[in-house]
Amino acid sequence: MIHTLKVTLTVYIFAMLCYAIWYPLQVLDLANLNPNQEWLGSLCYLPHGARVLMFCFFRYYSLPGLYLAEIHGPTFIHHNDYMYGWNVAALASLFSVVAAVELVKWTRATPGFFSFFKKINFENYKFLVLVVVVSSLLNGLLVNSLLSLINSTSIDVITVFRFALGDLLGASCVTLGLWIIFKTLTDNRLIVHPDD
Repeated sequence: MIHTLKVTLTVYIFAMLCYAIWYPLQVLDLANLNPNQEWLGSLCYLPHGARVLMFCFFRYYSLPGLYLAEIHGPTFIHHNDYMYGWNVAALASLFSVVAAVELVKWTRATPGFFSFFKKINFENYKFLVLVVVVSSLLNGLLVNSLLSLINSTSIDVITVFRFALGDLLGASCVTLGLWIIFKTLTDNRLIVHPDD
C-alpha cells in the first residue's frame, strides 16, 4: 500500500510538472504555430510524455496518479481550454498508452520478451519509441471520437492528426529531455549508473 501511494504521488507530481512546463509554452507560442489562435490544442503536448514514461516505468501502479493529473492539470492550469467531457476522455488517453504497450508486446516488434515484470529503461529505447508512436495515434483517434460523441460534434481528420502529432512530439521531447538530463548527471558522476 505504501509503495502504491509513493508511486501515485511521484507520478502525479511528474505529470503536473509536465503540465506546468507545457502550458506557458503553448500560450507563448514561441514557434508561431498558431498566430491567430484559431484552434485549441498543442503541437507538442508534453503531458503525453508523462503518460507514456510513467506507465512504462511504474506499470499499473501509475494509473491512479496519471488519472488524477489528467483531471487536475487542465483544471489548475486553464480549464476553459478543454472540452466538456474531458474527465471521461482522460480515461481514453490512459487506455491508449496501456493498449499501445500491450500491442507492442503482443506483436513482439522489439527484441526480447517484454513484460511488466521486466524493468524498462532508456537503454531499450526501441520499446519506448514504438509505444510513443502507437499511443499517439490511438490517443488522437480515441479521444477525438469520444469527445465528438459526448459533445455531438463531427470528427475532423485534421484535428485527429494534430492531436497525434502533438502527442508524438511532446512525448519525444520529454523522453529526450530526461535522457539528456540523466546522461549529463551520470557522465559528471553526480549520480551513479547502476552498472558501474
